[in-house]
Amino acid sequence: MTIRFKRNEAGFNALRTSPVYKAMLKGHADRIEAAANAIPSTTTPAATEPYYETYDASDERRSRYRIATANLRAQRHEAKTFALNRAFSSDA
Repeated sequence: MTIRFKRNEAGFNALRTSPVYKAMLKGHADRIEAAANAIPSTTTPAATEPYYETYDASDERRSRYRIATANLRAQRHEAKTFALNRAFSSDA
């Protein structure tokens, strides 16, 4: 037996952009960012600012957050420690 349904695109997009969903995603992104930033500095002198930052990359169809290296020093830290990769795989 085949069940057919019609997808409600407007309702689906409203769900993905709702404040509750956006807050949930922000919580996940903040935990991952904190875990990645918890990895100690690999340079001398030690970094005084966070290596990773979260920013809102939402559009009209969906909510999303991105975590990225903050600067060149952070890119080098990621290449050496894989801090962000490890934080994603552990999901803090």
